[in-house]
Amino acid sequence: MTEQRIVLVTGAGSGIGRATAERFAREGWRVVAIGRRAGKLAETAAALTAAGGLCETAPLDVAEPGAMAELATRVAAEHGRIDALVANAGIAYAREAALETTDEDWNETLRINLTGVHRSCTAVLPHMIARGAGAIVTVASIAGQVGMARRGSYGPSKAGVIGYTRNLAIDYAPHGIRANAVCPGFIETDINRASLAALPREEYAALVAKHPLGLGRPEDAAAAIFFLCSDDARWITGVDLSVDGGFTAW
Repeated sequence: MTEQRIVLVTGAGSGIGRATAERFAREGWRVVAIGRRAGKLAETAAALTAAGGLCETAPLDVAEPGAMAELATRVAAEHGRIDALVANAGIAYAREAALETTDEDWNETLRINLTGVHRSCTAVLPHMIARGAGAIVTVASIAGQVGMARRGSYGPSKAGVIGYTRNLAIDYAPHGIRANAVCPGFIETDINRASLAALPREEYAALVAKHPLGLGRPEDAAAAIFFLCSDDARWITGVDLSVDGGFTAW
């Protein structure tokens, strides 16, 4: 059993997930890094350990029935607590309008982006209820807050995450559990950087111009996520916080 705070971070192998794991580790939390790519998780764990942090990895599919519940039970048994969950795992490979969205793309996007969030949250909730405290942050998107072109499955999945998070906030506030969503704008992750570089110059310039503060970095989203899990946000629940460089201010 430990008095050190424990956070589970899904999708921790790269991008916002890795930056979030690094932020929590710097703040003295023990991180459980979760994702489907064992090699990427190992890279995250190595970076955190080299910086003096504590990290363990759990390669799994968050949407697989029982996978997250089994992990949460093990972590709670070993450490005596789960203080926070960052439900970040998601996919965004299907960039099509509704008529172009195949059933396969629709089902897989919702399986990971929405069902995966649900299974991650329901895995940790019993342990947080037992302690009478906990913080959950889901990672949605500005595509769940406003309409966007060619997001036939991704946008609805992230809108679902926002609605799901609000319901969590209401249902579990009596147990001392807070739930909030972070909605990033366009973040220059390794994956996004390649797709952004492939855009025509005019389209790229227009995209940047929609963000008054420019495009974001993974650390920008990680800072907001950490804040919402911290004691400084103890009276904040049920919000969807735009971290978008001003995109939704237009």
